[in-house]
Amino acid sequence: MAATKLTDRSVAALRPTAGDRLELWDADLKGLYLRISGHSKVWGFRYRRPDGSQPRMRLGHYVPPDQAFGDKSALTVAGARAKARRILSDVDDGKDPATEAQIVKAEARDEPLRTFADMAEGYFQATESGEYRPSKKRKRAPTILSERNLYKKHLGPIASLRIEAVTKAVVRQRLRDILQEGKGVTSNRARSLISQIFAWGITEDRVLKNPAQQLDDLAEETPRTRVLNDMELRALWRALEDTSGFRRPLPKGRDEPLMVGRPIRIAIQLAALLLQRRAEIAEMRVAELDFEERTWTIPAARTKAGRTTVVPLGEFSILLIREALALRPRLADGEKPSPFVFVGRGEVPGAIHPSAISHAMRDIRAAIDVPDITVHDLRRSGATRLAKARVSPFILSKLLNHANELGGGSSITMSVYVQHDYLEEKREAIEILERTILATVKPVSALETQGVKALPPPGDPIQPELAL
Repeated sequence: MAATKLTDRSVAALRPTAGDRLELWDADLKGLYLRISGHSKVWGFRYRRPDGSQPRMRLGHYVPPDQAFGDKSALTVAGARAKARRILSDVDDGKDPATEAQIVKAEARDEPLRTFADMAEGYFQATESGEYRPSKKRKRAPTILSERNLYKKHLGPIASLRIEAVTKAVVRQRLRDILQEGKGVTSNRARSLISQIFAWGITEDRVLKNPAQQLDDLAEETPRTRVLNDMELRALWRALEDTSGFRRPLPKGRDEPLMVGRPIRIAIQLAALLLQRRAEIAEMRVAELDFEERTWTIPAARTKAGRTTVVPLGEFSILLIREALALRPRLADGEKPSPFVFVGRGEVPGAIHPSAISHAMRDIRAAIDVPDITVHDLRRSGATRLAKARVSPFILSKLLNHANELGGGSSITMSVYVQHDYLEEKREAIEILERTILATVKPVSALETQGVKALPPPGDPIQPELAL
């Protein structure tokens, strides 16, 4: 076939006739050609393999020199020749550039994990299904939800990066940015999550090293020790019983009435009385309650320790749960009741989100002017009061459902040989706590003004109307 000495002037002037396609071969470099069709001008290169076949490779589109600045994919005549010579050099070294390019493209198409977002979603799906259990036990749903929220809020800036681009320097900068927002603990949690995502990526043979594992936490953390004193507990309890008269401060000296729904306030009261975690209370299910035995059984899947725990219910706690049940949304004809005690909002309402309890506590503490208290502080405060009442640390740990308390016994003895739930000892502790809190806050309960009958003495069955 005839070859033409191609120049930028001659190539720029070329215009194919309608419907035709031109293919011009370069006289200066054998195998280099320019294909012109419509408005496109594309460079290609053909070389000969040892078996005699002649594959073609697309090099890029032509752009005149005065328009090529800043366009990395643009090739002038000189640029096309330089690229073709590099390919020819590889061929002379015994390589097969066309086949290698096809392999790279095929691997890229088949590779499901390209970006950090891809790997993060793979990690979340593997933990949700239970396929990936980094500590040999399945992650709890609330833990995975918390990790997803952390990822969504704070790891977005690195989500679209290719996995190879998420280096130690990139991770360190993202953690510093979070720290500079005043969120030191969140920065530490973000480092941990990134590390876990990369650890899963290593098990999938997608990456070889974990950049977050090579970094230390940026923020210093000290265990929280906040305990509410009697005066603070009374102030909190008054607002939990009745929000009327309380106002939440706003910026610029303004304020507004404290608007926290009664179900959320009941959940906070139960957190103080039962010493269970906020997520466990938020997701309390009717089926977990036994009002005859006065117990609440939280299944292993919903506890942080991954172990079923039976929580004794005090008389006042049962009153609060009955009130919460009565406050659930009214049902339409034929509609099934929610399985949850505390029902959230939405077209298909589930349980309230644990964060709703924390947000409510934030508004309440501002309204009562008692700074720096959290829902978890109620758990610590109750445990401290029980310790002062000489409840043993072992029973306290059982009530709090801490995983590693052995009560002075060996691991094998307490986990295998001693199959006892210490329910009566826990019940005694709960009754002590309830009496202590109620004696401290001296509540004028709204329940009493509504004509709720007094509870029978301990031992008599309670039959609440659950409307199930």
